[in-house]
Amino acid sequence: LPVVESQEAVQPPPESATGAGPIPASPPAAAPPTRIVVDSINLDAGVVTVGWKTVTQNGQPSNVWEVADYAAGWHKNSARPGQAGNVVLSGHNNIKGEVFRYLEDVEPGDVMTLYADGRPYRYAVSDKFIVKDKGEPEAVRRENAKWIGPFNEERLTQLTCWPYNNNTHRLIVIAHPVSDNGA
Repeated sequence: LPVVESQEAVQPPPESATGAGPIPASPPAAAPPTRIVVDSINLDAGVVTVGWKTVTQNGQPSNVWEVADYAAGWHKNSARPGQAGNVVLSGHNNIKGEVFRYLEDVEPGDVMTLYADGRPYRYAVSDKFIVKDKGEPEAVRRENAKWIGPFNEERLTQLTCWPYNNNTHRLIVIAHPVSDNGA
């Protein structure tokens, strides 16, 4: 996997199969996601809601996201499936269930299905990259954190530590809705 600067190409909205314009949006979920399935990496895991805690680092208070044990964690201030915005999931890759152990093996085009309100919301991987995080200056870490922030278009962002034996970097996977959402 390439380690890249935090840059993303702007993509136009996806077209429908007929080419007649953007794909109709799925009805937004009323509840947070409860399950994620990614067949290409044999992932089928529960999703729980996570928040953050304030810790002191270098004498300064700092907010740090909690990471779910034995499940993927849906960031409680992120979008819900079917909503415009960024649906953010994080998970461990080498401890406490290793829910995102093989996330590094997804490829562009792989489909991820998120379940909420008993409905599937399907997303296709569009990008995958790694950013260095541990030991980096605060400005770099803030730049890395932009991937879990708000975006105007509907997207699914997953992140985990990387590599498996060290955790010095963050693996970030971006996916966008596919046309048969809500089916």
